[in-house]
Amino acid sequence: MFGCIQHMFKSWTFCWALILVATGPVLAQNLVFTPVLSAPVGAHPEGLTVGDFNEDGHLDIATANSESDDVSVLLGNGNGTFRSGYSFGVGRSPMFLSAEDLNRDGTLDLAVAETGADGVLVLFGKGNGFFEEPVPYPSGKGPTFLALGDVDGDDDPDMVVVNSGRFGHYPPFSWSVLLNNGQGAFTLAQHDEVQDRRGLFPTGASLADLDDDGLPDLTLTWSQPSWRTPNGYVSVLRNRGEGTFSAWRTIQAGFTLSAVTQTDVDADGHLDLMVTSLFTDSIKLLLQLSPGQYTKPANMEVGFSPVALSYQDLDGDGYRDLISTNRASDSTSILLGRGDGSFQPAGHYAVGKVPTAMGIEDFDHDGLPDIVTANSGSDDVSILLSGKAVIPSISLSAEDIRFSSDADAPARRTHQLTVANVGLGSLSIDKIVLEGSRAFSIERDSCAGATLMTGKFCALPIHFESTAPGRHQALLRIFDNAPGGPRIVTLSGTVKG
Repeated sequence: MFGCIQHMFKSWTFCWALILVATGPVLAQNLVFTPVLSAPVGAHPEGLTVGDFNEDGHLDIATANSESDDVSVLLGNGNGTFRSGYSFGVGRSPMFLSAEDLNRDGTLDLAVAETGADGVLVLFGKGNGFFEEPVPYPSGKGPTFLALGDVDGDDDPDMVVVNSGRFGHYPPFSWSVLLNNGQGAFTLAQHDEVQDRRGLFPTGASLADLDDDGLPDLTLTWSQPSWRTPNGYVSVLRNRGEGTFSAWRTIQAGFTLSAVTQTDVDADGHLDLMVTSLFTDSIKLLLQLSPGQYTKPANMEVGFSPVALSYQDLDGDGYRDLISTNRASDSTSILLGRGDGSFQPAGHYAVGKVPTAMGIEDFDHDGLPDIVTANSGSDDVSILLSGKAVIPSISLSAEDIRFSSDADAPARRTHQLTVANVGLGSLSIDKIVLEGSRAFSIERDSCAGATLMTGKFCALPIHFESTAPGRHQALLRIFDNAPGGPRIVTLSGTVKG
């Protein structure tokens, strides 16, 4: 693969060549990831969140699509595959979204940062995979990120919104705190505009209790449109206790910072700080020695232009590992934690084009965390399943069936289509739809509604009968739980005139 990326602020272009070969499961240490699965979503997905939106016990995926101005939902089958998605409009340029039960009714809702409308949207879930009409709340100029957490101690999820003016293009830049009244309605509690001659704008936020007072503190990352000097800063703000924050620490941490997360990686009881540095292709690690006191940033190389960052114990050793999503190398990078604040590189894994966001959850119920990325360059999501993934795979005896008759009308022919499961997981065939000429019909359908274990098959007799001379055409669609569906079989028949 060869590609180039143009600097978002300057007139230079960086090109790279990358070869990624995967003919079977990808191995790294004792990690095993299957070759990537993909599922289409809307245009230019920038944000991604995971949750059980239809309450069937399987995790689903939602993406915020900035170009098509909508949210796409992919409903999970529980085996790491997803049904064909649906989308619904949410306004102008949604850039980020997060799932949480905002009104405490037991059903997951969505909060969406709507960059083009200078606010956030709240969509209450119906529990069936669909959502109510969005409720808008102003937040500031060009919101691009939000974090959910109980910042005022009333057990309701509140919202911190990063307003970067569409990544530094439309000042003033700011961040806002919106407090939840317990029923999913929000009021603005704090709005701080940035007055900085260097052009600093906020790029990410994280909520975590850094001083052990039981309230989440706020960490913000900052960048400016320059790559010649160290221009990335981290602001740590202490929670005042009533839902607002005050300045605590400012740390210079590298070039053009984007994502930020916090977890204890050295087992000393203090939450440590990790941020991605976009133009040095690295993660900056700052160990917290005591509340508000950090070590100098340590550099850990990952893929090109990391824009998303998370942590999880991927290899089951009890230590937290780091995972980055790298938009310029179309990959994710994994760093395995040793439990003492140091990490060991465990490889890069190819995903779709220009990945921008990710989630880490167990999509196939095998007890192992899987990885999903939203890819704005290929308008899809990529799923990397860990462990020995149990995925069905469908095989058809034919994909183009042609009937012909040398005799005069009426013509009668039958072809038996075989549908087989050649994968590892059980194959569920939801329905079979026949569209087109009425000359075609299905006799004794034993496939629709069937569940096929590995190596099993079902028969689908397709009958063609017509008294009308000429060419007849139809499509047979097979809807199932295997990746890449629905399956389409082309049918054609000719009757001699």
